[in-house]
Amino acid sequence: MTVALSPEQEHVVSYRGGHLQVIACAGSGKTEAISRRIAALVGESVAPDSIVAFTFTERAAEELKARIVLRVAEQLGEETKGRLSSMFVGTIHGYCLRLLQSYVPKYGDYDVLDPNQHAALLSREHKRLNLASLGIGGHWQPIRDFMETVDVISNELIQPEQLDGSPLGTVYREYLATLDRFHFLTFGRIIHLAVDSLFSSPKILANVRNGLTHLVVDEFQDINPAQDALIRLLGA
Repeated sequence: MTVALSPEQEHVVSYRGGHLQVIACAGSGKTEAISRRIAALVGESVAPDSIVAFTFTERAAEELKARIVLRVAEQLGEETKGRLSSMFVGTIHGYCLRLLQSYVPKYGDYDVLDPNQHAALLSREHKRLNLASLGIGGHWQPIRDFMETVDVISNELIQPEQLDGSPLGTVYREYLATLDRFHFLTFGRIIHLAVDSLFSSPKILANVRNGLTHLVVDEFQDINPAQDALIRLLGA
């Protein structure tokens, strides 16, 4: 069943004058308006692979994907649904992992650690990393604190050389070497590396931007500096 849109939602769907910020509370129909906007763009012959939509969670991505497919099928017919497979609708982490594995060969066979796996790795490497040198006693508390710290480092795009000369800097460099040794990435590290790659390689940046015409970011108010940098690079 097609839901009638409010004038404000209709504006979200039809606006083509540049960047558009949508401010709406939960339950206000934002997802419906965004899905209709993307369906309308496809109906205007915008190539699906030129549209990227970032969501905050995988669950939100699945909901948005389903809604887009439904609205495209309603407007353009069931046979058009197959064209949508090239459109990226997912988390920023997922997008950045695909970027790294597509354009930076080193990361082609890296696996992503979830928080539990990350903690297990740090537990196993606790002594070799010398986490005790950071001045926190015990076994698990240093691990929890270090996990929070490396997330901040990634989210704030802090480079290793900025930490040199400090106990944290020494541990952090050994930690990065450990991740590389075992071919592991963390969620925060994925975005940090993707942004670094785009900043350092004009060729990668040009390839990623090529053909990208529409970027949708859900829950923009919750992004961190690394995510903001990525969005600005893609949307410039």
